[in-house]
Amino acid sequence: MIQKLTQTGGCEIPPFYSIKRELLLALLCFLSAILLWSFQDQREQRALAGRIAPGILRFHVIGNSNSRADQERKLQVKSFLLEQIEKGMGAPADWEKSDVKQFLLENREKLEQETEDFLCSLGGRADPVSLDIVWQEFPEKFYGNLSLPAGSYEAAQIRIGNGRGRNWWCVLYPKVCVTKDAVTQVPEASLERFQKLLSEEDFQALKAQRPEIHIKLRSLEWAAEQAGRLRGRLRRSGRALTEPARPVR
Repeated sequence: MIQKLTQTGGCEIPPFYSIKRELLLALLCFLSAILLWSFQDQREQRALAGRIAPGILRFHVIGNSNSRADQERKLQVKSFLLEQIEKGMGAPADWEKSDVKQFLLENREKLEQETEDFLCSLGGRADPVSLDIVWQEFPEKFYGNLSLPAGSYEAAQIRIGNGRGRNWWCVLYPKVCVTKDAVTQVPEASLERFQKLLSEEDFQALKAQRPEIHIKLRSLEWAAEQAGRLRGRLRRSGRALTEPARPVR
């Protein structure tokens, strides 16, 4: 049998290796494009976060540990504190960021003590609780129909006990935090407050849909297309390799 070979740069390479090289190059180009897109997306996210962060106050609760009991206590503390803040400040529609910060700082010791007493009422350990206003890094987070880009934000940080467990966060101002179920839609009053705080361009950027869903679908389509092409070329190459040689006359 005669084995057909592909001529490349003076060297004879079997068709399979030529196909493999082309697929590898295509994959490298695709991965490079994804990395460039990711880098640009991160730059845009941090730029957007830098513009909107001054008007936003996040709420961050850190559990004592990752044990199931400590994580349940963390969520109970979250709900308890949000209710205490709302009781002390009144309707969220009347809040301003400076008012929320002032309330937390002026009532810090009281809120810490009330939360510790609440934990004692639940039974188990009497974990200490600390409340601070800090600037810290947050990843990108979606709240129903609103997204907040990754970046540095000011936050009311509550640390329970050793503070080595998983954390829970939301937006305290404009209020997106809830005490029971997860947010599926941001309250209309909060959306209006966001719109007043931000430029129209930045506000629309926060309402953008999740891009990763479309990227995953395009990636799967591309992979399926390339796999189909490879299978077709391998079948053609296989027939060429096994085809009996024609006699020379």
